[in-house]
Amino acid sequence: MTLAIVIPVKSPRRAKQRLEPILGEADRTRLARVMARDVFKAVSTLQAYGRFVISDDPEILEDGRRYGLEPLVDELGQGQSAAVGQAFALAWERGFNAALTIPGDVPGVTSEELADLARYRPEIEVLLAPDRERLGTNGLRLVPPHAIALRFGEDSFSLHQAEARRANRSTAIKEVEGLRYDLDRPEDVLAFMALPRDTETLRLLHELGIAERVPATTPPHG
Repeated sequence: MTLAIVIPVKSPRRAKQRLEPILGEADRTRLARVMARDVFKAVSTLQAYGRFVISDDPEILEDGRRYGLEPLVDELGQGQSAAVGQAFALAWERGFNAALTIPGDVPGVTSEELADLARYRPEIEVLLAPDRERLGTNGLRLVPPHAIALRFGEDSFSLHQAEARRANRSTAIKEVEGLRYDLDRPEDVLAFMALPRDTETLRLLHELGIAERVPATTPPHG
């Protein structure tokens, strides 16, 4: 199996709108960039694989390049599924017969976890790693890269499973601790901060005093 790893990253200036109750625009932009850098750092050591970042933001693409990822410009600007689809199609054209995508807002993931996910049961055509509520898809490996239609967004975990059934593809689910925590809502931030991993994102959240900003009435789920 020759694998490409793809990280789609929305422009930080448009990211994390649901964190507006606890973060101003400048801090949300800063957080989005720092989270992406943590993900790039985790991917940077996996030199046995193709490594790509796709975004419409030049600064994000340059950050990815610094960590050894090949930058791809998101020509469509139509969301995560379209961005990943562009990158997966390019990977297939380049000769990769498998592709793995993780989002740019899972800063707790480690290189070891990603290497394990990349190697896990190579015979499986659709491999899913869910978020902590098992609603979203925070890791998706396809063999081949066009094995199913991409359905990122609301309830993507069940939608990707439905697409696999529709296409008669073998499917497996793998829980990956660092991929359970994407930071979309205030309660997600609290859950991530309880994860005992040293990341640039965690240091920034402490610097911003986030724990004190999140209302006590919004406990983390999961």
